[in-house]
Amino acid sequence: VEFGFYSADSGEPTAPDFADSAEALVVADPEELWIFDVLTGANNASAIWAAQRVPAGNVAAVGNSFTIRHMDFEDSENFLYSPGVTELAEAKGWWSPKEGAFDFFKAYGYTPIAAPGTDPSSAEGLMNVLAFYSGRRMWRIFSLLSPAEGAKLDPNKGNLPGTVDPYPGSVPAPKGSVTPKMVMNVLRDHYEGTPYDLTAGMAAGPFGSPNRGPVPPRGSKGLWERAISMHRSSWSYLLEAKPAGRSVTWLGYDSPHGTAYLPFFGAAAEGAPESFRSHEGFQSKFSPNVAWWAFNLINQYSDLNFRLINSDVRNHSAVIEEEGRRLVEECAAEADGETSKERAAQVLSKCSNKFAEKKVAQWWELAWSLFAKYSRYAVTSNETDKGEHLQVYPEWWINSPDVGYSLWQRNGPFHGVPDQEPLMLSTAFSTSSPLAASRLVLLACGSALAFLGFKVGSFSEKRRRQERDPFFYVAV
Repeated sequence: VEFGFYSADSGEPTAPDFADSAEALVVADPEELWIFDVLTGANNASAIWAAQRVPAGNVAAVGNSFTIRHMDFEDSENFLYSPGVTELAEAKGWWSPKEGAFDFFKAYGYTPIAAPGTDPSSAEGLMNVLAFYSGRRMWRIFSLLSPAEGAKLDPNKGNLPGTVDPYPGSVPAPKGSVTPKMVMNVLRDHYEGTPYDLTAGMAAGPFGSPNRGPVPPRGSKGLWERAISMHRSSWSYLLEAKPAGRSVTWLGYDSPHGTAYLPFFGAAAEGAPESFRSHEGFQSKFSPNVAWWAFNLINQYSDLNFRLINSDVRNHSAVIEEEGRRLVEECAAEADGETSKERAAQVLSKCSNKFAEKKVAQWWELAWSLFAKYSRYAVTSNETDKGEHLQVYPEWWINSPDVGYSLWQRNGPFHGVPDQEPLMLSTAFSTSSPLAASRLVLLACGSALAFLGFKVGSFSEKRRRQERDPFFYVAV
């Protein structure tokens, strides 16, 4: 391969790190869509890659993992690959022709194995991380965008190289059933309403925050679910690939659950507004002249009461995105009336840039208004005697013995039921409250959950197939 592939995690040339030296991407135009898997080659030289066409009308899901499985080397209409694509796998003993059809993910995907003398549970924990870090999102994407097909899949299967009867790389969806708005909402998802819902349970706190930002103490064993929308996302986007220079990228800064997707035309004659390009601020330096900070500020503030504030934010997002949808139609119609491609590109640039500048300014205004509305742990709408009401803890949370509110006594404890000292506290409670003691015996147990994440961004693309069958979709 002429240019090769070398990632930030590829290790040294003399000691390639094949466990994390790869990418799973999509490549598309208005006519076709391909899943593209690539990793570094032997000795970190060249590259090994495979590509599989996504059938028209299908939804594809790629979640930080290879998804190309059995390849038909004779079917060049649906499979492409690098020269000698199987050679490294054969040399390393990862695959043999005796196994039959070449399974790209099974051959080149990573499965953790406990080294001699190490704790086997560590390898098992990492295996669960890898299996469900990608697999759960694949299942969720299919379930949301193609419910009938998603219902056929086991959400607890995971996605590892050796998974038996693995998830398909794509599934069919009814023609015209997937909209840009649906894909935006997929990007905002935390498995709401499922057993894996990150907005539910004690870890989400009283106000349903899906964010699990801090890391666990070193050596802790456990796992958080990996949602589609993540607190550490810097940006996400949805791309509508259209012919005649009318492709549109909907860009959302910071976490998808608290952003507004703004449209930018692919045929624009100039760059995005200055606030999207400015270096006056970055992640270690705040600047009101950098658009990203407006979205990050609101997402950070929303964690004070995620359920309440994020709902408010999403209502504003919906309004802006609907305005953007109408704007795209109006701008395209105006550009179609121009006599040259150059003039049309200028119209598209000015149209989308003006809209983006206006909406970023509105997002800053929203941030300041949220500060006033939700400050002091109240909700304030006006200055009348009825213009403010207090935020309320949910009953399930306030009455939990882990919180401690319902177990208050003059001699404590004041901080709930510590899991590490159940016997001592049981004795203390028994001297003053038999009821409290019995509740403690039943409920003084806990679990430790840990977070293990990878620094990845989230992004999604929607493509439309023109001509023969004008639609297909991908979520990444």
